[in-house]
Amino acid sequence: MVLQQQEEVAFWGGSSSNEKIKINGSWGASSTTTSNEHGKWSLKLKTPKAGGPFTVQIETELKTIAFKDVLIGEVWLSSGQSNMEWKMNQCEGCIDSQEEEIANANYNNIRMFNVPMDLTGEEIKNEKWLVTNSENANKFSAAAYFFARKLHAELKIPIGIVNTSWGGTRVEAWTSNKKLRTLNSTKNVVPKNIDYDLTQEKLRNFVDSIYQINDKKYGFQTFEVPKWSDKKEEREKLKNNWAELDIGDKEYKNMDFDDSSWDFWSPKMNDDPNSTDLNLTNDGRFESVFEQSNTLLSDGIIWFRTKVIIDDISEDYQIIIKNGIDDSDQTYFNGKLVGNTFPYNGERNYEVSKSILKKGENIISIRITDLMGTGGFNSPLIIQNTTSNKEIPFNKFKFKHHAFIINANSIIVHDFSLKELLKMSDQVKYDLTQSQGILINSPNGYSTLFEKMLSPVIPYGIKGVIWYQGESNVDNYNEYQELFAGMIEDWRENWGYDFPFYFAQIAPHKYEAGKVSQGLREAQRNSLIIEKTGMAILMDIGEEDDIHPRNKQDVGKRLALLALDNDYDFDIVSSGPLYKSHKSFKKYIEVDFDRKGSGLVAKGEIEGFEIAGDDGIFYNAKAKIIDNKVKVSSSKVVNPKNIRYGWENWTIGTLFNNEGLPASSFSSINSNKNQ
Repeated sequence: MVLQQQEEVAFWGGSSSNEKIKINGSWGASSTTTSNEHGKWSLKLKTPKAGGPFTVQIETELKTIAFKDVLIGEVWLSSGQSNMEWKMNQCEGCIDSQEEEIANANYNNIRMFNVPMDLTGEEIKNEKWLVTNSENANKFSAAAYFFARKLHAELKIPIGIVNTSWGGTRVEAWTSNKKLRTLNSTKNVVPKNIDYDLTQEKLRNFVDSIYQINDKKYGFQTFEVPKWSDKKEEREKLKNNWAELDIGDKEYKNMDFDDSSWDFWSPKMNDDPNSTDLNLTNDGRFESVFEQSNTLLSDGIIWFRTKVIIDDISEDYQIIIKNGIDDSDQTYFNGKLVGNTFPYNGERNYEVSKSILKKGENIISIRITDLMGTGGFNSPLIIQNTTSNKEIPFNKFKFKHHAFIINANSIIVHDFSLKELLKMSDQVKYDLTQSQGILINSPNGYSTLFEKMLSPVIPYGIKGVIWYQGESNVDNYNEYQELFAGMIEDWRENWGYDFPFYFAQIAPHKYEAGKVSQGLREAQRNSLIIEKTGMAILMDIGEEDDIHPRNKQDVGKRLALLALDNDYDFDIVSSGPLYKSHKSFKKYIEVDFDRKGSGLVAKGEIEGFEIAGDDGIFYNAKAKIIDNKVKVSSSKVVNPKNIRYGWENWTIGTLFNNEGLPASSFSSINSNKNQ
């Protein structure tokens, strides 16, 4: 355990009703209180300067509990979605210098407490603070660990991290119902009942009634999606649940199953030249056959079957899908389960024993489940051994769309043919989607993670918060600034003080066509108007084909620089350049920046600037640094009025300060003067 130094830190718990509670810190502090009629109690204990180890003893009339090896130092809460959740060993090669970083993670004075990804509230009761060593580091948020390591290196005192993160989650889930009811973008859609558990029960009853009607009307059976757990032992159980999930499709894996009524996978069969859907580069994605905007079809469960001819059955084979499958798969060879993986990230490398090979024709059958977003094969399937290597074209697979996925938690099995699916009536679509958006016991439900992942650690004493999230809000980027500001205010109100809040700007990435992730980055930049906030800019570490940058070291370091500069009196440059203002001239624009440090510099040629005139049409522009400002011009624009930089989903930052920190993307249109 690590307690925040020189503060009155909160302790709370349960006991018998009206029972006297006393807490003693071995540094000489003590505090007492009496539990209420329900046995609930809370109190505060004054902590000294950083140091330790100490002992904290909690005494009741009948019981004494002692917490030993307690350190006093600086405590930060880390939160967000997958890029904050991302563990040191999330998958092979997921972190730069991964093996070396884990092997060298030995710091007794850096400790982390992980709030488990569990909506029941039970698993947290068994969680403990973990000391940093090469074994425990596997369970650590990489970004939060590198943040803590930098603070520890500079401050030379104990650092504690309370990590509460959940991949794929939106900001609305991390904000209380009370706060969401005050925000313009959510006040008319969130439940009016502030009792979360009661609301969930009512919603469950409503959704169940819809499923019962659809069963009677169409014969659709509904099943619950197997759940996911952050605990390794629970994860293995969950994998078994996926493998054993029987939704009327068990025969599809068998060699002798008659798939003659199935269609061959025909990528881009529904291509529309005017579509703004996914710019398809992989013919194995669901969206190569079903329009992404039609989530009834582009999400769901699809079975794939293909024949493979094998002449030599004297040795084992491997099935390899280098870039993995999105989200989960159960892969069978001649009816035998050879692979079963969830979640989506990571290579599939499944061993096929020679004992199940057949000379001549063999059958590969794969059930792929995509819960939300894009899904399917991330790269081709290869079957190989030491003497053979075959890549199976996607158009050699036969397929059947077997089930719809609603709200990422309900499986609705249908018996539609491909032709019937593509011509589905509006009435059927309406009946199926009545419950769309009603998230029950889902991490993305309104306020779910505030209630189940944050509330359990409020009001544990913290210095501040680090946050890495936003990718799941790209679709409503125009609402994000209000939502994000509301969440920060909400957390501060619940803790009772205005702690510093530092966040990572989402990194550039090749999102689907039609996405405007630069708008989300802009909303984050504009959020710097909020007091005691700072933004770690990641314009130089994004990855075109992976939304999870491997360079988590710089994420943690840049967040730590903000804390060191603003909270620990280090006189350092803690941010990259931020747009300040611009002046328009007849043939060029001159743009100035805050946070220039000891000067603006370029890495290579400056790219990514665009300017526009009165017509609002932006053109690529040339840029050069003159007198610590950037002069930008284009032969296509006379009398330019507006300027933007890095205004794409995927880009690589080229403008920095001398301290090596990249400039944020920006647009001068509707830009806050926030620095």
